[in-house]
Amino acid sequence: MAELTILYDGDCGLCRASIARLRRMDPRGLVETLDLHDPSVPGRFPQVNPEEAMRLMQGVDAQGRVYAGVDAWARIGFALPGWKLIAWVLLVPGIHFVAQRVYAWVARNRYRWNRDLCADGTCAVHRNPPPAAPHPKSTEAKS
Repeated sequence: MAELTILYDGDCGLCRASIARLRRMDPRGLVETLDLHDPSVPGRFPQVNPEEAMRLMQGVDAQGRVYAGVDAWARIGFALPGWKLIAWVLLVPGIHFVAQRVYAWVARNRYRWNRDLCADGTCAVHRNPPPAAPHPKSTEAKS
């Protein structure tokens, strides 16, 4: 059984490429990878917020704890032989702060970088979310 399950956006080319590299680094299958769009995800991982999972990669450990973004990458490092030092470095204050911001920026912009994948317009929903509907104003007369 895997020590960690990584939930990633399978509609994202950058995410799929990162997961392919992770799988090559993990020949023993210590880290399970699962597209967050898989129908089994809500039942297996009810603690994972789907909107947050679309924003940042999620990692769920064997105890059900959820890690997001850089923290999920650090957990991957702890799970894989030979990567613990990098995991610790990612968690060093200062480095962690910068790594979180860089990861968040990459995650926000991941659909902009693969024009071929997005040629059919399917990525537009991620790049240009519709504006929030305005709240209706109360028309009640005040006494």
